[in-house]
Amino acid sequence: MPSAFDTLAPTYDADFTASPIARHLRGRVHARLDRLVASGETALELGCGTGEDALHLARRGVHVIATDASEAMLTATRAKLVGAAHVRVERLDLQNLNHGGTEFTEGREINMVFANFGVLNCLEDWRPLAAWLARRLRPGGRAAFGVMPPLCLWEIGWHALHGEFGVAFRRWQRGGAQFGINHRGTEITEGRAIHYPSPRRLAQDFAPWFRRTHIEPLGLLLPPSDVYGVIEKRPRLLRALVALDDRIGRNPALAACADHYWIEFERASTSADRTA
Repeated sequence: MPSAFDTLAPTYDADFTASPIARHLRGRVHARLDRLVASGETALELGCGTGEDALHLARRGVHVIATDASEAMLTATRAKLVGAAHVRVERLDLQNLNHGGTEFTEGREINMVFANFGVLNCLEDWRPLAAWLARRLRPGGRAAFGVMPPLCLWEIGWHALHGEFGVAFRRWQRGGAQFGINHRGTEITEGRAIHYPSPRRLAQDFAPWFRRTHIEPLGLLLPPSDVYGVIEKRPRLLRALVALDDRIGRNPALAACADHYWIEFERASTSADRTA
């Protein structure tokens, strides 16, 4: 999967980061991150992409370890973070966590770990990641993720209306959906599947090391990225949807119906911690 993101890296900021809808959603994420980590503390980012979230935290004085499996994305992150203090950029493949190359986490007190915009959807089983993070996060530390759920009302409604039923219901495919990215008409596919955990499934996999503390929809009333262009060409509609999403689109009960949900955990104190 890294090679697909290598292909996207040169234009990712222009195609996605600069999008008005993506900026709105990222602003929502940044507001949550600002609650979870303070200046002088350390945050570990999984799937940093081009470094937009790492840059935000670094500007607040947070020590950031930004990681990704894509070398091209890491190159973009290093270029964006030139001159930023207290930032370390490292390669980390979430599908090969225990195969070396993670010594940069050793001996560090990590206060928060996070992953934005579907990074965890590249996994099929989230329990190994939870166990790996539990060994690195201090008790009381926070973990926060933006995850694509198995049900997205916008995606189902839009694509079904256009007769694209395979796309409309792709998140329900047994064994995961074929990996694909479509930004502004550029589609990249690979022979790996992506998976769509429900909030309940993710919480189950993160127990017993973590307990859920917060959840909210992320883009409940806004379209998935392959429809951004259609909505952004209509500024009045875009403003109305953003305002409506801000006003009523944060109901935790509807988190599993949005393009993404934002979920936060606290690292629980286990018997192993108490006897260490």
